[in-house]
Amino acid sequence: MGNKRKGQLTSDFEWRKHLRKIGKRFFWKDERLAEKKMIEQNISEFETQKLSEVEIKSSEKLYNYLKLSINQPVNYEDLNNLCFSLFCTLDILPENLQSLKITKGVLAVTFTKIATIKGVNKNRTEKDWHKQIDNYLKLKNNLPNHQNARILLGTI
Repeated sequence: MGNKRKGQLTSDFEWRKHLRKIGKRFFWKDERLAEKKMIEQNISEFETQKLSEVEIKSSEKLYNYLKLSINQPVNYEDLNNLCFSLFCTLDILPENLQSLKITKGVLAVTFTKIATIKGVNKNRTEKDWHKQIDNYLKLKNNLPNHQNARILLGTI
């Protein structure tokens, strides 16, 4: 008999003896899809709670631009350098994006999304990006490589 238990996202149906293997496979597939949907929904709710409307629009514009402009395979160090470069200066962006209100929160939300889409360190959260920017600021003589950031964006 099918029911939904605590901690379970989808309800299972009755697994007859001759349908057990395929029934379980369908159930766990539905469970994984429901979990992904729930995670995406939680991320979107979380990011809108902390940011103002102007910051949300800035984050969306920056995300759309970065998603289109980063075509090559990218690693975590390149994304990290790009994030810190954008925190320091907006000169590497096109003129229409230089007026965006970019804060640590906007960069954290944007680069969390970019990292998941590009398949770079999927387990990084917004807190990790905040900490990374703070670590850069604490270290002396640690400047971002703006040239590499421009190459990554294709603005050279």
